[in-house]
Amino acid sequence: MLTRRHFLRHASHLGLANATLGSGLLNLAMARRAAAQTDDYRALVCILFAGGIDSYNVLVPNDSSTYQAYATIRSDLALPQSALLPLQGSDDQGHSFAVHPQLPGLKSLFDNGNAAFVSNVGTLLEPMDTAKLSAETLEVPLGLFSHSDQIQQWQTAVSSERIAQGWGGRIADLLEGGNPANGISMNVSLSGNNIFQSGALTSPYAITATGDGAPALSGYDDPGERGEFVRAAIDAVLLADQGQLFRREYANRLSGSIESQAVFVDALQSAGPLPTAFSQAPFSAAMAQIARVISARQSLGASRQTFFVTVGGWDHHDDVIDNQAAMLPAIDNGLVEFYNALEALGVASQVTTFTTSDFGRTLTSNGKGSDHGWGGHHFVIGGSVNGGQFLGSYPDIHPDNPLDVGRGIYAPTTSVDEYFAELALWFGVSGGDLEMILPNIGRFYTPTTGGRPLGFLYA
Repeated sequence: MLTRRHFLRHASHLGLANATLGSGLLNLAMARRAAAQTDDYRALVCILFAGGIDSYNVLVPNDSSTYQAYATIRSDLALPQSALLPLQGSDDQGHSFAVHPQLPGLKSLFDNGNAAFVSNVGTLLEPMDTAKLSAETLEVPLGLFSHSDQIQQWQTAVSSERIAQGWGGRIADLLEGGNPANGISMNVSLSGNNIFQSGALTSPYAITATGDGAPALSGYDDPGERGEFVRAAIDAVLLADQGQLFRREYANRLSGSIESQAVFVDALQSAGPLPTAFSQAPFSAAMAQIARVISARQSLGASRQTFFVTVGGWDHHDDVIDNQAAMLPAIDNGLVEFYNALEALGVASQVTTFTTSDFGRTLTSNGKGSDHGWGGHHFVIGGSVNGGQFLGSYPDIHPDNPLDVGRGIYAPTTSVDEYFAELALWFGVSGGDLEMILPNIGRFYTPTTGGRPLGFLYA
């Protein structure tokens, strides 16, 4: 009987699965394994709040004058000051801040120096100039305020055109060159195919938050006679001499997928259970699976990895207050559980978690909720984060602020390019390669000047 293991053991001699079994790839995989075993490992975890999270109710000004300005413009959307969770410290203007009452874990991470906020981040084509903004001569991103365009631009870091490659994918192109270790991309997605992790040569390795993450081909691993029949049928097709180019390529890809699935599952099972507990909520389950993959990094031969997880449902044109109160606890729990697991695994300083979203939202109310905006506030978490800091520039909230383009839509003062450049440099992209990853970064930051774009990560 031709079993999966028998097939995988002999496939290389038959010229199959050459995308994963070539000698050059095996050498590359061994090199990555050696790097991982010396703890030369770093990971980026991207959390997408799809729909455009109302981040003005995530990070709230908390000293008396600025809170009052916030409460006045937000009217029925304002959180009561007595319910807010104050954060330690202040920004460079001396203003203090607080987080949403359903984010006690994030507050703890911030106050303990393991999280930082980056204020008023958004898509830009050139540095913010309020005079040009007022005169309507500032270059602005394509499809501003559009979900589809803005969520794409946060993933591509290209705001002047619609493209299909993301900045995480370009990093993988640079570091992997289309030859992933063990056939498993350094870009691992808990949310299926996505633009952020797609490159010209690479694509994300999509897993699930349940089980061992990489489900087998339907029926292939089933026990009993049915499984034997399915395996025999599929293996016979794969072993057949495929004279037609497209059939041969399909066979090669399918056999490679079967092998990489086996390698991935074996690696996770060998790593054993996580040292800390996670709840069963969907977001926690996704973060737990990411932690499991990180724990298996040596078996996977991974020295660099990115992870992507989407949490949808943030387009709160209605009931911002109630919806966020219901949704944020699960996010808070998952973030804390994930950081605790990383600490227990001894890799907290080697993993940086960061947030993205389509855009910020209007400070003013539409009578029911908030509408599409532009700049918003984000946070980063990790042992290498210069924590307890408020980076970027939280805008002064008042009716005459020149950043206000109408209805409390504040133009960003920190570009996504700067935000992502900080992450890419920490991840190991060289200053000389930064423009390859972030084509517009030269308008905002020059690597040769030294220092980091924003300063929220230690080297």
